[in-house]
Amino acid sequence: MKKPLRIAYGRIFHEANVFSPRETTLEDFERMRILSGAELERASSLGGVELASFMPHAELTGFRQAMRLAGNVECVPLTSALAVPGGPISRATFETLLGRITDGIAKAGPLDGVYLALHGAMQVDGLDVAPEAEILARVRALIERHAKIAVSYDLHGNLSEGLLAADVMIAYRTNPHWDLAPTGYRAGRRLVRALRGEIAPVHAWRKLPMVLGGGTTISFLSPMRGVFRFMKDLEKDPRVVSASLFMVHPYVDAERIGWAVHVSTNDDRRLAEKLADDLADRAWATRKVALPPMHDPEAAIAEARKSTWRKLGPITFVDVGDIVGAGAPGGNTRIASALAKHGADLKAYVPVHDPVLVEECWDARSGTTKSIVLRGSPGYDMPELALTVTIVARAETEFGRIVRLDAGNLSLVVGDRPPLPIHPSFWKAVGLDARRADVIVQKNFFHYRLFYATTSFRHLPVESEGATSLQRVRDASYDVPMSPRADLDDWRPHDPILRASIMPARSEAARPGDVQAARDTRSTSSHA
Repeated sequence: MKKPLRIAYGRIFHEANVFSPRETTLEDFERMRILSGAELERASSLGGVELASFMPHAELTGFRQAMRLAGNVECVPLTSALAVPGGPISRATFETLLGRITDGIAKAGPLDGVYLALHGAMQVDGLDVAPEAEILARVRALIERHAKIAVSYDLHGNLSEGLLAADVMIAYRTNPHWDLAPTGYRAGRRLVRALRGEIAPVHAWRKLPMVLGGGTTISFLSPMRGVFRFMKDLEKDPRVVSASLFMVHPYVDAERIGWAVHVSTNDDRRLAEKLADDLADRAWATRKVALPPMHDPEAAIAEARKSTWRKLGPITFVDVGDIVGAGAPGGNTRIASALAKHGADLKAYVPVHDPVLVEECWDARSGTTKSIVLRGSPGYDMPELALTVTIVARAETEFGRIVRLDAGNLSLVVGDRPPLPIHPSFWKAVGLDARRADVIVQKNFFHYRLFYATTSFRHLPVESEGATSLQRVRDASYDVPMSPRADLDDWRPHDPILRASIMPARSEAARPGDVQAARDTRSTSSHA
């Protein structure tokens, strides 16, 4: 029997937002569980829980199953670290986490391969290259020349040359992302095949002058459904190793933001280049399919009041300007203020980040009436909302301490950390039943729908100024004219510029947005 392949696996996963006033620290990763060694091995087994409170099986579990089915593979656990999206990671935190990966590789002995689950839209304060590129470079420097690297990314990664420094590259194939484990499985299978000489992956990629488009960008809805089906069909061809689409996360300072496509074939570069062009054309064709109509808070309240969908379940207000799932701090007070003023007849649940208010209310007895001022996230510059509330309940959760404050039909669930009520259990922790609400405010673009599929049937995007403002994305200054602000006929003239590896000079003047005052101690660039 041949000597087993030895393949190490790990994760550093974070999506950054430079417009958040909150820095991401090691404590944020520790709250989501940092797993290493035997603990990671248990968590990434079929009987384990890899991502507590989200889904039991993710990329590393999928990878492990691919190795089990491949046979004659020894898996070497490194470290898995993941944090809720937020502001850029501190340099010390990044070095600590990467050090755990590299130390694990150094201690592992001879390795034939490494699999890493990364995001593609990470950002680190004081690091002038894409963090994922830095991770891959340092790992590559530690392993034997014959060893190969497989990497998987979120499909909202910002693809650049440094992120391609792997032998196998795979991205999520769903939005909302339910295919974490299948992604790890796909990456693992291709890595083993490459190590056994069954395939010799070559890569081609294209970058599109496009930051918004594709409607809702949900993978199973038009127009993106056709693009995702095309990628699946490409992979049915035995000559094709993988096909991936990157619908960029536009809230980072990074080299040349934009949608991108990637195709890998088995030692057929001409085919890879052709298919990358074909996939780019299909993605580009979705650029003029606009996002759903946006509502201001007052219009959304009026729509909810008259909606017949309310008979079946709550109307969801998606707080587009304050998406915690895209790195916002969650302390936007504008929708809460509108509901207090215009929606007194609607039973509404609103999550808000306000650690100062949590501290003020935490020790008060349930049933206490108190005059409060809701200010939102420190440094976020939100309108203040003065209310008289009843302190109903408090709980300690994976998202920190939360306090329920009721003002008539308005239930504020105020947290000392960014709230992410993706699952209805968030409300249940303070005695609220999601089905009994008229309105629920979400701080997430897509993923909550997986858990509210039988609860909420009407979803209204509500515009509010904040860290994830889409207007900021549209109006930003970019290295090339960018759709949808620019009406472009062809992506090809701009592709070489966007794929160039030289980072442009940084310039605060070109940087979009009005949140710089909240982060004026940080130096950031202009391309998000």
